[in-house]
Amino acid sequence: MTRPKAFSYVRMSTDIQLKGDSLRRQRELSKQYAEANELDLVEDFRLEDIGVSAFGGRNVAYGALGRFIDAITSGVVPRGSYLLVESLDRLSREKPQVATGLFLNILNAGVNIVTLADARVFLADSDDLSDLLVSVVVLSRAYEESLTKSKRVGAAWQNKRNNIGSRKLTEIAPAWLRLLPGRGAFEAIDDRVELLRRIFHEADLGRGSYQIARRLNLEGVLPFTPSNGWHESYITKILTNRAV
Repeated sequence: MTRPKAFSYVRMSTDIQLKGDSLRRQRELSKQYAEANELDLVEDFRLEDIGVSAFGGRNVAYGALGRFIDAITSGVVPRGSYLLVESLDRLSREKPQVATGLFLNILNAGVNIVTLADARVFLADSDDLSDLLVSVVVLSRAYEESLTKSKRVGAAWQNKRNNIGSRKLTEIAPAWLRLLPGRGAFEAIDDRVELLRRIFHEADLGRGSYQIARRLNLEGVLPFTPSNGWHESYITKILTNRAV
């Protein structure tokens, strides 16, 4: 007897999570569930949206989940298959109407949905109203969380922009500047500024980046950053840098 097919969907909004245990955990949960429930886990059709947010629906519009929806529509994914996800908020963090519509479209296409975190099965042929209620509540909460986060982050950056005159956004600056204590302003590093002027002067005289780098190395001039001397590419970067 042919076993039903199972497809694992993994989504992480930032690839920073890859440094943790999220990707391995989600893959392992899918494998364990498929084995325990006699499902044929399809591993050559990997559904992974790494660094893709579900808040704006990019995982559906451009990502792996969108490809899975297309595969359902075209019949590549047979009816009776299972979509395995850690939780419903991995599928969508859009407005409840949109997110619930996505959830129901998958079920209406004959594909069951399993949330691995709680081992809950949403069956495609079920008429259990509680399934719909649970999905609406979970997806609504996911949307509200993402909306709150988006507003908070947006407000924080707007506040930083509003105060840019008195407090700089970051200490990261071109190599010839340093951030003063208190983060109120940058100051020029005099010897590096003089070296910049020399580089541009030599370029004005018609010397190329290779020639300039070679002359600096022959004179033993230390580069701005830890390096084994000046390189043609770095001189070119300086000469084309708008920050100068």
